[in-house]
Amino acid sequence: MEKVRAGIIGFGRVAGGHLRTMRETGLYDVVGVCDITESRREEAVAEGMRATDNLDEFLGWDIELVLIATHSAAHYADALKVAAAKKHMLIEKPMSLTGPEAEEMVQAAKDNGVMLTMHHNRHYDRDYCLVKHAVLDGAVGEIVALENRTMGARPAVGFGVPDYNQQWRVTAAAGGGTLLDFGPHWVEQIIDLMSGHKVVSVFADVRHTKWGDSDDLFDIVMVFDNGVRARAAKADISHYSLPYKWIVLGTEATLVCARGGGGEVTVYGEDSEEVRTDAVPRENLHANIARHLREGEELIITAEHGLRVMQVLHAARESGASGKSVDVEI
Repeated sequence: MEKVRAGIIGFGRVAGGHLRTMRETGLYDVVGVCDITESRREEAVAEGMRATDNLDEFLGWDIELVLIATHSAAHYADALKVAAAKKHMLIEKPMSLTGPEAEEMVQAAKDNGVMLTMHHNRHYDRDYCLVKHAVLDGAVGEIVALENRTMGARPAVGFGVPDYNQQWRVTAAAGGGTLLDFGPHWVEQIIDLMSGHKVVSVFADVRHTKWGDSDDLFDIVMVFDNGVRARAAKADISHYSLPYKWIVLGTEATLVCARGGGGEVTVYGEDSEEVRTDAVPRENLHANIARHLREGEELIITAEHGLRVMQVLHAARESGASGKSVDVEI
């Protein structure tokens, strides 16, 4: 299979992980980088790639696919330019800052006949793969309600490369805050688990209390068209961590799973307790994208799927601001 010629906008720590994975698949030729930070351009050249700080110059290169891995607030403008240049797009989460921005991005990709997909890397988290297998296997019966939430004492400042302002992760104007950092992960997992059902209402608590000027707590309740209540939540202000990440209440049993899974989930019945270790198989998202472009394989993360995640997060912010439930059809 002919390799996909790719380029990267925003060559930070996350993009470095993408580069390693893309090279490991053997399906990509990553040829260049666009980055505003001189040291990151120097790192790209050291990795054998071209480098520039001029996006228009970058988009003029012989590249089929662009990985957009800039800070969150830049994704929208970058994506519109990439689409207009007729390049396929892989966008690091969050797709955008708002639902309407995400809708424009998807439409721009359609109008220009290019692929758009998001990197939802936690789609294959071990805990989620365990939970999904158990649910699909009928271990809990029909889902009645579920929780997917975590708590910690601080945000992910310090994750990125030191060459760039890491405080962007707690700066609202840059797209920082835990709603756009972990919200895409936990909401995406729930939407995938509830495949075939639409979200009809969203009620959320989204607040800033401590870190930077962006939100450091979100608690979202989604109601699906079949009556299932699903809760996605993350707090960066807790000095206690929950003993579980997942609770799935079913008509036949209750499932509990810790973050990471520890290799197992526990399913509690009326007179039973079953430890399950089977998980849905993990697939390589980058290999999937290359095969989609070359062989027409169905995308694991479609533009529509990513858009639904952003629409839920947008409704959550609206609900948090108003203190009221928001009726939706997502």
